[in-house]
Amino acid sequence: MTQKLSVIIPAHNEAATIGRLVRTLKQWVRKPEVIVVANGCSDSTAARAQRAGAMVVDLPTRLGPDVGRSIGAAVASGDTLLFVDGDMHCTPRELEPFVRAVDHGVDIALNQYPRPRSRRFLHPTAIAKQALNHFLDRPELAAASLTAVPHAMSRKAAQTVGYSSLCVPPVALARAVLSGLTVRAVAHVPVGARNPVRHRRASHSYQRLILGDCLEAIDVLRQTLGNRGAFLDTLRQRDALTHCEAPANAGGAGLVSIDSLAIIPVHNERRGLAKVLEALREAPVTAAYVVSNGSTDGTPLVAQTYGAMVKTFPDLLGHDVGRAVGCLTQAAEKYLFLDGDIAMPPEDLKPFVFALDEVDVALNDIDPLLKSHRELDGVSIVKRFLNLALDRPDLGTASLTAVPHAMRRTVPEHIGAASLAVPPLALAKAVLAGFTVKAVHAVDVIGKNRFRKELHSQKYGRPLERLILGDHLEALAYLQSTHGPRAFFPDTLRRRDLAHTWHAEATIKFPSKVHHGHRHHHRHRRGPTQAKGAQPRSTKQPREAQRRPRKALRLRPQTKRVQRRAR
Repeated sequence: MTQKLSVIIPAHNEAATIGRLVRTLKQWVRKPEVIVVANGCSDSTAARAQRAGAMVVDLPTRLGPDVGRSIGAAVASGDTLLFVDGDMHCTPRELEPFVRAVDHGVDIALNQYPRPRSRRFLHPTAIAKQALNHFLDRPELAAASLTAVPHAMSRKAAQTVGYSSLCVPPVALARAVLSGLTVRAVAHVPVGARNPVRHRRASHSYQRLILGDCLEAIDVLRQTLGNRGAFLDTLRQRDALTHCEAPANAGGAGLVSIDSLAIIPVHNERRGLAKVLEALREAPVTAAYVVSNGSTDGTPLVAQTYGAMVKTFPDLLGHDVGRAVGCLTQAAEKYLFLDGDIAMPPEDLKPFVFALDEVDVALNDIDPLLKSHRELDGVSIVKRFLNLALDRPDLGTASLTAVPHAMRRTVPEHIGAASLAVPPLALAKAVLAGFTVKAVHAVDVIGKNRFRKELHSQKYGRPLERLILGDHLEALAYLQSTHGPRAFFPDTLRRRDLAHTWHAEATIKFPSKVHHGHRHHHRHRRGPTQAKGAQPRSTKQPREAQRRPRKALRLRPQTKRVQRRAR
């Protein structure tokens, strides 16, 4: 069933493009209602949109990104709302799939932009959009977002998420998914190539705006589903940490007898552990500490054979808990964290221990090991997003989740050694506490990581990936609890207050600002460019007499073709 269509176009000083766009939309066979929300314009955007046949909401104040969509949606009368931008031209053929999807029952139809394996797919804003979709448990959406136009939604969807939510597109998307609306990425329009080139400073401001938007959306998710969203921690026994004894080998005045300690959690790693301990003999560590949990294959005996200290638990502790146990039960000046199933040559371990002379936390620099197609996995995406959210883009994909990594004793003492059971949380606490964190050396643990079908296979629901996604949500929850929903990315570009004022009105009545763009309706109305009290323009005047001088239209040098169109 074909629904009535409204097209919403926010515009700020888009006189050069708005007329052509409106005329193209008015020629669409669907005969849409076209609404232009002209805000803070100092050019003829409103007048040109009106002459082209649009309904114009002309506001004197610049609204900032996305706020015009919110106001336009409230003004629109259509059952389907289609959103485009005034500075890029889209044809009805490109827009038709979005409207058709809503006609067939989709609540929100998104642009498949940017596409996987494209250059823009790895841009920080695309990483943020992907991370949000993963946290919403909708990884199939990839980087599709309500931030990018064109997109369409049903009137029901707009009312469900709330018109004010449209001011912050990722928040609207989160509310839609959490409300159970049908959200799909239906078609691809390469809007990146059509976006006007912005000044570097402006581009940086928009990037930080979108990062903050995605964080704000994640806060909505957390408020609805909890700090881990839909990714519960069912693989760890965190309660075991409460029974761990404090380090007993600390000397007087806070001194410790071990300079550098390698902590190695293991579970049935008899074969791999022998290779790991053999390599440690030439590494710059004073001792090795093996935390065996739930092992039934003689792993503790192998550790003792190589002279390692051993802490044994009869039950499986789960991922990363052994690291926290190691710090809680054995003191040292420097900690090096390894896995019992990945042996590394001493040359790859030395940089981490030596780096602690200058930094507090030394991470594995994963980025050189990730090719572009490898970054499509959800774990790499959320690792990078967490670092972006912490305002540490220099860390790339580096994380305390991946071994090897090392830290000084002061770090677990300050953040709490128990935090190491959730590596992203420990990283967030360390960065926010002001510790020096750096990715110091690249060690390929991706290819060496053993595939376990019960942890990694889609058949079993990829429980390890879901655990790590929940860990990063938990880390972001800590960030937001200390620095607010948007953390380091305040919204300084939008006038949300104007949208809230608009929506608070029982009925929208701005008679001097709202114009219905059918030319015959303007015969006896004061136009937006006429002075108050001036005589109405006669419709019997020659067309040439009603035109503005050509120079008034030439905002910039134009070709003859553009000049003819402007007339």
